[in-house]
Formats: sequence, C-alpha cells, structure tokens
Amino acid sequence: MKVLVLDALKPIFEDAAIAKVNQNIKYDLLVLRQHGIRLANVAGDSMVAHYLLNAGARSHNLDEMTRKFLKHENISISELIGKGKKQITMAEVRTEAIRKYAGEDADTAWRLARILEAKLDEEDGLRTLYDRMEIPLIGVLAELEFNGVRLDVPFLKKLSVEMEAQLADIEKAIHKLAGREFNVASPKQLREVLFDDMRLRVQKRTGTTGEASTDQETLEKLAAQGHELPRRIIEHRQVAKLKGTYVDALPALVNPNTGRIHTSFNQTVAATGRLSSSDPNLPEHPRSHRPGEADPPGVPAADGWQILTADYSQIELRLLAHFSGDDVLRAAFAADRDIHASVAANIFKVPESEVTSAQRGVGKTINFGVIYGMSAFGLALRLGIPKGDAAKFIEDYFARFPKVLAYQNLLLEKAYANRFVSTISGRRRRFEMSDWDVKSSYRNRSQAAREAINMEIQGSAADLMKQAMLNVHRRLAARTAPGEDAVDGARRTRLRGAARGSDGGGTARAGGNDRGHGRGRAAESGCSGRPELARRRESLKPLSFERRPRL
Repeated sequence: MKVLVLDALKPIFEDAAIAKVNQNIKYDLLVLRQHGIRLANVAGDSMVAHYLLNAGARSHNLDEMTRKFLKHENISISELIGKGKKQITMAEVRTEAIRKYAGEDADTAWRLARILEAKLDEEDGLRTLYDRMEIPLIGVLAELEFNGVRLDVPFLKKLSVEMEAQLADIEKAIHKLAGREFNVASPKQLREVLFDDMRLRVQKRTGTTGEASTDQETLEKLAAQGHELPRRIIEHRQVAKLKGTYVDALPALVNPNTGRIHTSFNQTVAATGRLSSSDPNLPEHPRSHRPGEADPPGVPAADGWQILTADYSQIELRLLAHFSGDDVLRAAFAADRDIHASVAANIFKVPESEVTSAQRGVGKTINFGVIYGMSAFGLALRLGIPKGDAAKFIEDYFARFPKVLAYQNLLLEKAYANRFVSTISGRRRRFEMSDWDVKSSYRNRSQAAREAINMEIQGSAADLMKQAMLNVHRRLAARTAPGEDAVDGARRTRLRGAARGSDGGGTARAGGNDRGHGRGRAAESGCSGRPELARRRESLKPLSFERRPRL
C-alpha cells in the first residue's frame, strides 16, 4: 500500500509547476527524500512566516497558531495513540482516524500560511525576505541535514583517552594548590576548599540555600583576582565539558545506516535570524583541541572529497563600520589592516607592528564587547583586569571611533520611536520599551537596549550569511546536478510571481505534518516512550510513515 501511495504522489511532489506549502516543511523534504522523492517548489511555510512576524516569540507552534488565528482546536496526538502504557503506534491506528488527523494538519497549515503571508505583505520588506531568503533556505538546510557530517570515531576515542589523562593532570595540580584531595566536581567540597580552607572572599550566594556560590561567574571573579586554584577549576570544567559533550557523546549520535551525524538546523529559534543547531549542537563543536591541530578535528572528508570552509572575515565589525560610517574604522578595513591589532595599538600606545598576541586578544575582546554592549565590569571579568582599567579601555575605544557611539545612540532613539529594530535585509525584532531609558549612557544601558544594538549588527550578519549559503548552494547545484532541486524551483517560481493557487488546486501539501515548532508534540508528549522520534537522528533511518512529531 505504501508503495502504491508514494508512486501516485511522486509526480505531484516532484512537479515544479505545483507550489508546496506546509508547517515545518523541511521535515517533509527529509522524509520524502529518504523514499527517493525530491520535493520541488517549496513555496511557503506557516512556521517561518510566523517567525518573521514574531521573531522574539517563544513558540511558533501549529496548535497555538490555530487557536489564535483560526479559533479551532486541533486533534491531539494522544487522541489517536493514547498515553503511557496504553500508547500504541501509528500503524495500529485506524486509517480513517489518521486521515482526519493528517488532513487537519494540511488544512490548518495551508490556511495559516495564507493569513500570515498576508500580514507579511503589510510589513515593509518582510515578504521579500520570506520569498527570497527564508523559504529558499529551507531546501539548503534540508540538504545539509540529509547529507550529514562524517565522523572519525577512532580519532575521537583516542582523543578521549588523551583528555582523560589531561583531566587527571589538572586534578593533581588542583589538589596540590588546595593542600589536600577532594572531588573537584562537587560544589559542596569545592565550596569548603575555597571559602573555608583558603578563606577566599565569597562573591555571591545561591538563591535557594544561601550558601556561597561556586558557579562560573564566581570562579572567573576569583581567577581575575589572581587566585590560581579557581583558574584551574575553570580549565578542568572546560576540558570535562568538551570531553563529555562532544568527544564522548558525538560517536553515540552517529546514524548506523549512514555512518554520519545528522543534526537539525533550526531556522525559527534565534530572534536575530541566526541559525542554530540541535541534536547535536554542531556550531558549538570545538574547532580544535590543541594549537595547530586540523580544523575541525574528527571530521574527515569522504574518500575523493575535500572539505572547504568559507567564512566572512570580521563580518560584524565590517557591518559596524558600514552602519556607523566611522571614518577611522572604515579606513582600517579599506587598507586591509588588522582591526584587532589597530585597536590594541591605540589602547596600549604602541606601534601596530609591535602589538603582541596577548594585546591583540585584548583588542579583539574590546571590539566585540562594544558591539554586544559589554559593561566595564563584564570586560574586566573577561580580561582579568581591574574595572577601572576596563572602563578606560572602553572610553579610549569611543574616543578613537567616535561615530560608533553616535550610531548606537541614534539606533536606540529610532528603536524607541518605532518599537523595533531592522537588519540590512529588513528582518525585524520588536521590543517592549516600558523600562527603556532612551537617554541612558553606555554604562547604564538596559538589557533591552543592548539587545537592540546587537540585533542590527548580528541580525544583518545572519542575513548576509544566509544569502551566501543560498548562492554557494545554487552554484554547486548548477555544477554538479543537471536537474532542478527544491531550492531553485522555489526561487524561480517565486521570482516570476507564480500564483499560489486556490483551495481547489494549484498547490499540494503533504499531510501528517510535523506541525513544526508547531504542535509541539515532538518535544512534549508526542514522543514519550517513542525512541524513533525522541532523537532526531532516528528519523533519518529508512522510515515507514510512522507517527510524525507535530511541532
């Protein structure tokens, strides 16, 4: 039966003349791809549309949007398969019940897309961003997820042994500094060593028990005061996290059928428009374990292939120069100078050619700290210097680049008046201004003000990166494949202004929708006790049309 259904639907799915719309349609692309079907002309996604309209929202869930915009309550997954010990598989559910559930998915996603896209039309630039960047990007992300990342498991196992020895050495050094052995992973025992044995000053107390805190911020403060043991504890935690989170964990996430890791790229999470990754979080995968080591370690190219890494150099600082119009900052980039060394030379009053690596590191921290609105206190913690010195560094920075501070102040005035901040491509993030003092100084800016400044710079960088991903993908597709993929099909259809079609035809959508970050069942009750849905990598096994998570 499954083969008969797929054979009947395949011509429709692969017909680029028929636009396809759904909630979290990337899931459809992946599932159909596993069954030899390339979904052509992805033209819309209600989840993405809602995200662009409400970038700061916590959820773009299909059930919630259905209640809000359609005044309708969707069939819950528990109505079909039950809960707990009595839970059954989708294969055991009557076809009639599944038909209603899947049909409702398709219908609500279609109607929501029409409503939300009409709202995008009302917002200057958002519909263009949706049609020309976000929707085409869905196919690129699906391609990345489907292909996955090859992993050198033997290398990581060897690295794990090395890191275990490294942790043992750090632990010995910590015990020597403490004058006795203790469990370095125990907050209670660490608290006794730091504040009872060594009599260090308590930096803050926990909110629940009122005991002295041993969190990362506390250790950084103590290390900045020159205490060696807290610094070594920080080092131990960093290596332990690296080992546990990546070196030991990644091999277990390798799909046994492909021999690769298949992460999920999240397009509708970060308010700035940046992509994120989960199961596992690959962008947080360390670039290297030791200086001079290959980048990235444990991720080899397949036989006959090469890994090409492409990135923009200091893209956020270049955008700062663009938006602020600062003459000195622009001139530094125009002359292809090292902007971090340039800032360090000004701060330390030395020729740029004599800036040390450590001084350049300070310049880099200040450059990015200013973009993100870092306070003198935060900069002092980061650099391990007195707060007064950090404040002087910030003052010197704005004295050298005066238009940067003027730009930030003007941006905040506009944001206060408009209640939103836009990126270079028209992406928007809205802000509540109830506790926002527009005339506050750099030192006294609220968190919302810092996020507003960050939005224009970081969000614009995300826009440029997404556009680059699209361009590179299209060039590679044009050189390696004679046919048309879903990304280019959607792009050509959209750019020539093809109609979406009516309820009666012109657009096809797959039922049984994931309901995107939509029905929320994948992370909630829908995957309870269901290992094939609890882990994203499991959905990349050859699938039957089992119960699909509704996001």
